Amino acid sequence: MRPLAHLAWLLTLTFAAAAGAQAPPRLELPVACEIGAACVVQNYVDQDPGPGARDHTCGPLSYDGHQGTDIRLPGRPEMAAGVAVLAAAPGVVRARRDGEPDVPVTQAGPDAGNNVVVDHGGGWESQYSHLRRGSVAVATGQRVAAGTRLGLIGWSGRAEFPHVEFALRHRGRAIDPFTGAPAGGGCGRGGAPLWGAAAQAALAYQAGGLLRAGFAAEAPALARALDGAYDAPRNTAPLNTRAPALVFWAVAWGLREGDRE
Repeated sequence: MRPLAHLAWLLTLTFAAAAGAQAPPRLELPVACEIGAACVVQNYVDQDPGPGARDHTCGPLSYDGHQGTDIRLPGRPEMAAGVAVLAAAPGVVRARRDGEPDVPVTQAGPDAGNNVVVDHGGGWESQYSHLRRGSVAVATGQRVAAGTRLGLIGWSGRAEFPHVEFALRHRGRAIDPFTGAPAGGGCGRGGAPLWGAAAQAALAYQAGGLLRAGFAAEAPALARALDGAYDAPRNTAPLNTRAPALVFWAVAWGLREGDRE
């Protein structure tokens, strides 16, 4: 075969492979809440290739081996009010699960709890985990548009707080939507985010903040604070002149060594 013909053959194969590939989906915000106010991103995909954990900015907002993005609510009262989980891109529902209870991690069933998996074609799929029991609103095989309501943020499965874990995969491999790169490839390398412009602006990185705060007439417990036990009018230890103590409490996220309160 002459060299020129060989080159043409290689170019033809390269073009055919590129034509058959599908670009990553352009992602919209997968929740109907204001990031940084009504909900926050507490954990990102782990980009540390070793036993430690680093998010895509090389910050600590992840944990070892984490393959999704955790968008959380402050506590159970906010979960009970109902916050919708939305399809981030168009596709077909490949799988769903509902019926798992919204309980603390110590009482959890399947890891992902109630969840929905959407196939976007070309080997791309997204998964929405820890949905509220009874909230899954789509059926297997159903075609959904970006923004279709899939369910509500919940506390099902192995979850320490109410949230949805948004996971993106390509041919089974976890992809960080903030960089477009596979999980565990190293942090601080930039990359091409897969979020649309509006979603990317809403998801601007925040290193930490305040979730809930209030007063109690006893030494507060984190689990009870997240459950809303100290919120009026549910407070079982009312604040009055006969209360044994007046305690200010706060629940924060993203705290680091050296922070001052």
